Amino acid sequence: MSELVHNLLLISLELLLFSGLLLFFRWQRQASHYYAARLSVSRREWLHRVGQEAYHFAERAYADYDGPAKLNEAVKYVLEHSKRHGIDVSYQEIRAVVESAWSHSRRPA
Repeated sequence: MSELVHNLLLISLELLLFSGLLLFFRWQRQASHYYAARLSVSRREWLHRVGQEAYHFAERAYADYDGPAKLNEAVKYVLEHSKRHGIDVSYQEIRAVVESAWSHSRRPA
């Protein structure tokens, strides 16, 4: 009888441990999805702000340059800031945010 109780306790302990591990991994997966989404949003917000800074910097500092040269300087600005902050961005993303800042500045108020 004592052996039966002992075995039942061990089985229930194993089931409890297994359930706890499953719950932990489920929460871990949900947390990683949440943090990945949150970091993606904050990365886009950061890139948008730096793209606007880059556009305004290029417009003022390189006023005598033509459009493609200003775009090149704005891209350099964003690349320098992204390297400094350890954020990977592609040329297409940089160009998109700089051109977006340009189009926003051209809209009538």
